[in-house]
Amino acid sequence: MADFLGKIKGKIDKGISTVNVKSKKIIEKQKMKLQMSELQAEKKNLLLELGKLAHLMINASEEAQDITTEKIDKPKKPKEMEPDKWEQSVLTILSSICEGKLDNILFENTNKKFKITAKSLSAEVQKSLPKSEQKEQNLQWLGRVLGKFGITSRKYSKRINRERETVYEFDKQETLSSIKKATSSKTKPAKEGQSKKYRELI
Repeated sequence: MADFLGKIKGKIDKGISTVNVKSKKIIEKQKMKLQMSELQAEKKNLLLELGKLAHLMINASEEAQDITTEKIDKPKKPKEMEPDKWEQSVLTILSSICEGKLDNILFENTNKKFKITAKSLSAEVQKSLPKSEQKEQNLQWLGRVLGKFGITSRKYSKRINRERETVYEFDKQETLSSIKKATSSKTKPAKEGQSKKYRELI
């Protein structure tokens, strides 16, 4: 009888132990579920905060872009497009040639086109300015002036009197039209900057 009761008690103890283990597992699972729920809720809150911050940043960026666009839409007229005295002198000389003056400095001349060497054009520019404003210039600056004011020309190298010369070929009508566009802004008339001696020459 004692053995029987001992066996029953052993089984009961084992059952209680098993229940305790299972209960612990259930409790641990519940704790884990609770922690997961808390983490999910915290994650949602963080995502909401991130969404708000992103919305604020996008709005701020759009406002800054609107301000920048407004500034770009109303640009100031660049002063560098207005010709200086040297550039104005080039435009004046080319205009005079197109009008039938200064034939003596040309390399070739026809009714529609004319050719002039870079040296001759540069020398004429020097001559048109007062001595106090005359200075040596690299012949390449002539090309930059023509490009700046949209004056189309054909440039090539040719041997003249045993020397290699840079020659510019211009269409008279196109050149005159480009010069008129370049000088149509609020600038002084071309001849105001010329010396008395040069006005007498042309």
